[in-house]
Formats: sequence, structure tokens, C-alpha cells
Amino acid sequence: MNDEQLNDLFHASRAQHRDTSRAEFAFETRLMARLRAEREELPLLIWARRLCPAFVVVVLALAGWTFASLGDWRTDAATKSDDLQFVQLVTGKTL
Repeated sequence: MNDEQLNDLFHASRAQHRDTSRAEFAFETRLMARLRAEREELPLLIWARRLCPAFVVVVLALAGWTFASLGDWRTDAATKSDDLQFVQLVTGKTL
């Protein structure tokens, strides 16, 4: 297809005027009704978005608490380990 044929097709499509009165009828009312219906369908997502910062604070607090308690567990396990005591007995060095 050459440029002249393409231009003719574009000109023909511009020359046609569609009847859009049916689509324009009560457009604002239909749009507002659809937005209202979508808003009523997803209250859980709205609440989740509002509470997201609180969830982040809770997760960070739990992560900090977990890492703090893990540090104590590692030192307790390292001092009470039978393998560690055996290595200290054989080599005479502390790890």
C-alpha cells in the first residue's frame, strides 16, 4: 500500500461522522454509578492501603525482636555445645 492510498483511507475515515448521542446520554451518571459500585466492592483493599504503615511497623518490630532473641540463643548454644567443649579440650584454644 503506498502513501497516496493510505492518505485516501485516512481522509475517508475523517469524512465519516458517527452518531455518538447514544454514548453521550447520561454519561456522567453511568460513570459515577460505576465508580460507586467499584468502591463498594473493595472495602478490604481500601482498609489495607490505609493500614499499610501500621503493618510495616509491626513487621519491623517483630523482626527486631526476633533478631535480638536469636543473638542470645546463638551465644547460649555456642557456650553449651558439646562439640565446642571437645575442641577446646583437645586443642586447648577457645573459639
